[in-house]
Amino acid sequence: MPTHDRAADLERAAASVLDQDVEPLELVVVDDASTDATLEVLDRLARRDKRVRVVRTERALGPCEARNRGLAVAGGELVGFCDDDDAWFPGVGRAVTEFLAARPEVVAASAWHVVSHRAEGATAVFRGPLRYDSSQLLWQNVIAVPFAVVRRAALSFEVGFDPELPTGEDWDLFLRCSFEGPVRTVPTVGYLYTQHGGSRVTRTGDAQTVGRRNFLRKHGHAMTGRCRLYHETVLAGYAGGRRAMGDRLRQPGTPRRDALAVTTVLGASAAAARLGQRRGDPGLQARLMTRLVGSRSGRGRAPRRARARSGAPAVGR
Repeated sequence: MPTHDRAADLERAAASVLDQDVEPLELVVVDDASTDATLEVLDRLARRDKRVRVVRTERALGPCEARNRGLAVAGGELVGFCDDDDAWFPGVGRAVTEFLAARPEVVAASAWHVVSHRAEGATAVFRGPLRYDSSQLLWQNVIAVPFAVVRRAALSFEVGFDPELPTGEDWDLFLRCSFEGPVRTVPTVGYLYTQHGGSRVTRTGDAQTVGRRNFLRKHGHAMTGRCRLYHETVLAGYAGGRRAMGDRLRQPGTPRRDALAVTTVLGASAAAARLGQRRGDPGLQARLMTRLVGSRSGRGRAPRRARARSGAPAVGR
């Protein structure tokens, strides 16, 4: 659990993990050079519960490297994540660990979660797809980092986050996991995810651009040409909007079939995001996306209704 200047939320987040019916359990909290009352909160937590282990940084490293500091001292074979303003619901720890125990081939597992818009006071349940593989994760992340549990011993690499990815570091981790074994979602609502309307790094445009560009540079070799075109088109949209996206799709040398397929995926994805928002079903877009791109082939097709509504290219959520 990385934390920085969120003393008011930290105790709730920590208690939600410590209250899980899982033994043995250790909570590693990384205080990323906080300047508020975080130090006092952590000292109180550590005195009250010996399962709390505190790591402090001398300067703010950001959530990616702060998580890595915590992972370096965490002792468990199974390692999970919770941000300082989020919470694990009662029973989710046991649900996910029992799911993993019954399926030794699965290398990481998550669950559905509640999205809470703090400023608006609104909530919605994110029900993402339950099954997906690396070919689908190359297109889009359908797992949220605060909620997944990873089986360290099942992986050939050391679990950690890439500091070159200011956004998408969780996407990168679970994609790497999926290259080595199945990653699954448990069909239970287990976590609270808080949106602040701008304070998180994932909402910063420059960070999104750098994160996706570096993700494409890192994993582009594993993508189909169609998948690479999708990411290049989204990047064009970050910089220049819909017109720039259209220009990228019409560049000389771009296969027409790939351009048409990416246009369909982008349009249907955006339409599903809008429909999901109206219906209070934010996971609709992620579920549709896994169907659009297909499994192992990267050549899925949009359902007829979604294709009819797709219209001009637009950036999907």
